[in-house]
Amino acid sequence: MFFQKTIQAPVSIQGIGVHAGAVSTIVLSPAPIHTGIIFINAHNPTQRIRIGDIVPEPAMHATVLKTNGWSVSTVEHLMAALWVFGITNLEIVVSGTEVPILDGSALLFCHELRKVGVVTQDASGTVIIPKQEITLADDKGRKLIITPAAGELSIAYTADFKSPLTGKEILNVVLTEHVFVDEIAPARTFGFLDQLPLLRKYNLARGTSLGNTLVVGDDLVNPMRLNDECVRHKMLDLIGDMALLGVGLQAHIAATKTGHDFNRLLVKHYKEHPEDWKVVD
Repeated sequence: MFFQKTIQAPVSIQGIGVHAGAVSTIVLSPAPIHTGIIFINAHNPTQRIRIGDIVPEPAMHATVLKTNGWSVSTVEHLMAALWVFGITNLEIVVSGTEVPILDGSALLFCHELRKVGVVTQDASGTVIIPKQEITLADDKGRKLIITPAAGELSIAYTADFKSPLTGKEILNVVLTEHVFVDEIAPARTFGFLDQLPLLRKYNLARGTSLGNTLVVGDDLVNPMRLNDECVRHKMLDLIGDMALLGVGLQAHIAATKTGHDFNRLLVKHYKEHPEDWKVVD
């Protein structure tokens, strides 16, 4: 049985937002059963976003949640860690417009969760399984194929980057907490040096640095932390975006060249076509 979980005590995390470049603080606090994961505006606590209730906004370079005149950006790395750790009930008070980028990965979120401790609660959680194969695709070659896989979540990710330093990369994992912490969570945000002026023209990537971004130019500007770090980070982003389903998932996912604006379609499909999914409480 899948049980609901929360954390043992509050934890505060502060850092720069990768796009706005401003300091942001988030405070994670334990929550009772059936609360869900809720983002709260520190400056107006009536503005709340409950994970699973909304579809993320279309956005190219971050996962953005918006409702009632308030938005919070770059939630994907935190959400990936929460989802893999099985945390279902949490209040996250956000002071700022973004979740801090920290070192560009999900590893520090994992360390904080392990440090504070995760508590299993006395209530069952919810898991969904596709009733049959579901394919989401577009004319740009982006694709998600979701097939039933009782008892586990496995992901096969195919990336095809323009740079010869990265090129085509394929990664297959059966997702567990151990695999996530060791093989996926450390992979950092990456960017191509020639795209930076355009991003900053649109007030994006203003908080990027060599401390939080793997930069790819004609050569690597800073060294990789893991082999195939770029495709591992693409998988990290996908996991964080799937976490916005607001429930657990048992399936095999075959992903090709997806990004945040495409990953959101899985949440959209689940909300618009619940009849295609089996819900297991």
